Amino acid sequence: MKKSILLFLDYYLPHCWGVETVFEQIIQRLRAKWYHITLITSHFDKRLKTYEHLNNLEIYRVGFWRFSFLFFSLIKGFFLLKQQKFDLIHASTYVGAFPASILWYFFHKKVVLTVHEVFGKLWILYKGWFWGRVYLFLEKMLFIMPYTIYHCVSKYTMNSLRLLYGISDEKLHVIYNGVDYDFWNPEYVDEQKITDWKKEYSWNWRFIVLYYGHAGKSKGLDSLIDCIPQMIKYDPTVLFVFNIIDSKRKTKTLNRLRFLEKFWFARQIQIFQWVDKNDLRDMVASCDIVVAPSLSEWFWSVHTETVAMKKPLITTYIASLPEVVWGTTIFIKPWSSKQILDAILTIKENQQDVEILPVKTFHRDETVEKIENIYELIS
Repeated sequence: MKKSILLFLDYYLPHCWGVETVFEQIIQRLRAKWYHITLITSHFDKRLKTYEHLNNLEIYRVGFWRFSFLFFSLIKGFFLLKQQKFDLIHASTYVGAFPASILWYFFHKKVVLTVHEVFGKLWILYKGWFWGRVYLFLEKMLFIMPYTIYHCVSKYTMNSLRLLYGISDEKLHVIYNGVDYDFWNPEYVDEQKITDWKKEYSWNWRFIVLYYGHAGKSKGLDSLIDCIPQMIKYDPTVLFVFNIIDSKRKTKTLNRLRFLEKFWFARQIQIFQWVDKNDLRDMVASCDIVVAPSLSEWFWSVHTETVAMKKPLITTYIASLPEVVWGTTIFIKPWSSKQILDAILTIKENQQDVEILPVKTFHRDETVEKIENIYELIS
């Protein structure tokens, strides 16, 4: 008999960041196996319905921002657990974890917590002296609360829980996020599309350095931007392309890039604001190298998509990245624009000297099978 799952997520589609895509694929596969999923998520867009009922999936949207979601999701979860029979609760860090743990006290349901990343004192680096300590305190409170099983998306995440919060090994399970290899496959990109893309955006005869993702501090984007003047002085044929999605630092980053583009490097910078997924694949297929100099990383979609497309990657040797990347990859120090410059030149001029890392694969079906195993373990 398949299980009924109560799931807490801070955000869900059509909000698109990273974790939403991960759980959309998990939910889709669980529904196909006749699991019944009841999802409580934030009502971040008032145009969305507060309730939707799809095949084996019910969606309740409550709260308009993260902390209001914490309060209203707790109330909604309480009434749902009073009215319906659920086999277990599954939640995801960060905010969705609090109501799941609190409801454990009232209903004694087993709770699976998906932990993407543990920041610890990195909160202070990203959020500043005051708010960083607030977020650090909240993270400590979160991991003081009880959960039955911790689903860690990497060994790095698992070891962070061990070292920083003393979580016992029997509660820790590593299950990597799956990659959509059916989509991120260079063989599925028509050569004519690459030709058309390069012609439309004047990429012919240029060496294209691509960054795509959000502009948060954790992505280390500032060090790549710092690299631009140095690179252009050395080789003005290099073109830096930025495809930026929404984030709190998006406006600040775009203003900085536009200043450089307008007054100094009009022919060396191109800016996009999150193109369609199919166009993004064409963009990656058409570039020469992707730079993703993260300061911390849990989801690593950019990194695994890049190597799946068999494109050279420059990234940092931090967090979970050494666990998941492969192919033509150069590791650099965080915050080092000089090492980014050197790595770009190495791939541009001496790519044959770069060590090819062994292939690593992370299939979505395997991810869901292992999550099912956790469900069976605690039932």
